[in-house]
Amino acid sequence: MAQIAASGFDTVQLWACWGWVEPSPGEFRFDDYDELVDLASAAGLRVVISTVGEIQPFWVHRELPGCELVDHMGHPVRSSLRRECNVGLTPGACTDFPQVRERLGLFLYEIGNHYRGQAALSAWDCWNETRWAVQADGYVCYCSATVSAYRSWLESRYGGLEGLNDAWCRRYSSWADVVPGKRPGVPYTDTLEFERFLTERAAKHAAFRAEKLRSADGQHPVFAHCGAPSVYSGGFEFEQAVSRGSDSDLATVLDGYGSSHFPAWQDMSAVELGTRIEAIASAVGTKKAWVSELQGGAACTGFGAWRRVERAEQQRWLWSAYGRGMKGVIVWCWRDEVFGRESSGFGIAGSDGASPERLAGTATTGRLLRRYEELLEGYRPLPPRVGVVFAREGYQLDWAENGRDAEQARGCTVGWLKLFERIQVPYRVVDSAHPSQLDGLEVLVMPWPLIVAHDLSTAVEAWVNAGGTLLAETELGAFNDRGFYVYPEDRRLAGALGLRSRGRRPVGALDRLEVRLSAERLSGRGSLPVEGWLEVFDPDCGDVMAMTPAEGAVAVMKTVGSGRVFALGTLVGLGYLRSRDRGLESWVRNVVDVACGPPRVSVLPGDGELVQWRIGRSGKSWVFFVTAESPVSAVRARFNQAILPNNVAINDIVGHAAVEEGSERGTAVGMILSEDGVGIFSWPA
Repeated sequence: MAQIAASGFDTVQLWACWGWVEPSPGEFRFDDYDELVDLASAAGLRVVISTVGEIQPFWVHRELPGCELVDHMGHPVRSSLRRECNVGLTPGACTDFPQVRERLGLFLYEIGNHYRGQAALSAWDCWNETRWAVQADGYVCYCSATVSAYRSWLESRYGGLEGLNDAWCRRYSSWADVVPGKRPGVPYTDTLEFERFLTERAAKHAAFRAEKLRSADGQHPVFAHCGAPSVYSGGFEFEQAVSRGSDSDLATVLDGYGSSHFPAWQDMSAVELGTRIEAIASAVGTKKAWVSELQGGAACTGFGAWRRVERAEQQRWLWSAYGRGMKGVIVWCWRDEVFGRESSGFGIAGSDGASPERLAGTATTGRLLRRYEELLEGYRPLPPRVGVVFAREGYQLDWAENGRDAEQARGCTVGWLKLFERIQVPYRVVDSAHPSQLDGLEVLVMPWPLIVAHDLSTAVEAWVNAGGTLLAETELGAFNDRGFYVYPEDRRLAGALGLRSRGRRPVGALDRLEVRLSAERLSGRGSLPVEGWLEVFDPDCGDVMAMTPAEGAVAVMKTVGSGRVFALGTLVGLGYLRSRDRGLESWVRNVVDVACGPPRVSVLPGDGELVQWRIGRSGKSWVFFVTAESPVSAVRARFNQAILPNNVAINDIVGHAAVEEGSERGTAVGMILSEDGVGIFSWPA
């Protein structure tokens, strides 16, 4: 504990596993946690307690027979120790059974009641990576309790069996005949609806966990965190798309929210890590967002050796997170793990050979966080003017057909996020079930929009008519929310925007579309990567941007009300994800500049693979964060006069900044970064 405090940290997180805390039914043992909390307090550290209720007691199946999860083949799931945990079972009993939920709720209440008066307690993390089906070894859950809950959900959604028959085009005579979809690749409706149920169920379960803790302790905030943001949740092993819940839904029922990030383990570039952190910041909104697990040391998954985590890259991860609005970072973990496949890995103080340098870095970070606590706590990034839709329904439709990781829907979405990272345009991820997240945006991208939720459709139509610029990928609204194909002439949003499709065509050998357009300042050329298929448009529905000799118009622009729509007849984001396309970047940059005006901030080098930045306000100050990959050691930033008048002095927090010039185009500043590639600067607003 003393070493942790000396290394700059102010908080420790403890895993309180249900399977360890309640070794016998009704017997709750907190003695070892009490000792750890006391030691942390004596070292001047706060404590976050993570209530790992998904690691269930060894007695759970003996005490609650018949409450197992059931897989898609009708087999009860046999629980086991999880690969990195030694103290309980996973996936355990299904919490859709009231008796299981009652036992879990008692554990949460007891631990909340036990620690509510602890001065060292900072917060609760009520659900670790929103796990519930890990090691189920089949699609789940098809137990009687879950199927009953699913039927009740359908009854509420459709107003009874006849309403369900009308919506699904079925002739059910009894609810007993309505069952969840078995697996991917069968008609979409049953699988798609079950995925939707699982996504919504996750938020309800998070609310249940939070309420049990709050009923015992109404003073401390309750968080949870995901293993990967929703935009990356296209399915995992036997898990359905978005089945661990949508970030925006989960954040709504909690006091704050976070995610795990292991950049070295998962070979993430700065761009990919940026997309993941930005997705969480977008979902949380004005609530507190955390990096709930950040890789501490070299990974380990079995017998082998993984690359070590260097101080400089870890410092860039940390400060990039704070620049994007995170209010805390928890490093996983202090010492190397000791159980199973992850043993010998992940410790920031571990044995990968880089721990002394890392801990010297976090000690400096801790001093900066304390010195500038008020400034950093009050900091909020400048609201973005560009948004990318996370269409959860699209992920679920893709998974209903292809399974795996919903490659097309996820790939299109992530491709667009990476594009905006690389051209250094701040953005927001817009959850399709939360259309209010459109507020303040001037440009919106809709990747893989084969299903458009009704409320989002209404909101986007109004938003475009009011002046928004929409970039929509191919097949806008080609399926309804039950997974039925919709003929082109009947597609609601496409029709409202004046788009008329003539259907899909194979791409053949074509890999790129040249974009030619003369409209205001959008004149010039660019390119669209071709992927998946080509959608042909009626050329009379807008200005033709791209054509093929055989098929005709495959990308069009149309003015709608005070706004503008670009209909892109291929899977642009997926093509870009597979191969970076500078022509597309140039064209999108032009579209954004026309819609939003000149950028408020521009930075050189202008490639997000090399340089990442964010700017925002804290009270009466501007704060600017920049991180750069080696070998970049200095950047040049230009701010418009509204942000940085040329007569304002800049305060160096990390690195050194010198104003170079002032002009109508803004104030240019040269910035020398720290040896870790970090710069943080502030000035009066």
